[in-house]
Amino acid sequence: MQEIIDKLSSGLSLKMKDTTANPAPLGLCGFGMTTVLLNIHNAGFYPLDSMILAMGIFYGGLAQVIAGIMEWKKNNTFGTTAFTSYGLFWWSLVGLIVMGKIGWVPAPGNGAMAAYLFMWGIFTGILFIGTL
Repeated sequence: MQEIIDKLSSGLSLKMKDTTANPAPLGLCGFGMTTVLLNIHNAGFYPLDSMILAMGIFYGGLAQVIAGIMEWKKNNTFGTTAFTSYGLFWWSLVGLIVMGKIGWVPAPGNGAMAAYLFMWGIFTGILFIGTL
């Protein structure tokens, strides 16, 4: 320890190197696969069921939140914001669907869902500008 203190006091600096894995593939796969499954449902190929909701909770939601936290550790503000936000998007979307179906609260109407998705569209547009 004294050797490190001596080096620092003599003007040399130590730099820590981040050797953790890149979390972006996890976050992108979580978002992409969950989105594709939901859109296959939207195209009418199968009903909204537990497969889509589970993907929204765990892979689209939890995996992206974890990726966002890992991006924060890497000091990547954009990755943190994008992955954490989209992970919470999936959790909130599943919450909107499930809470309405089990009767905790009234299900959102078409206008409310349009406003919800419109806000996420604006957010996505802002992030798109940030990528340029």
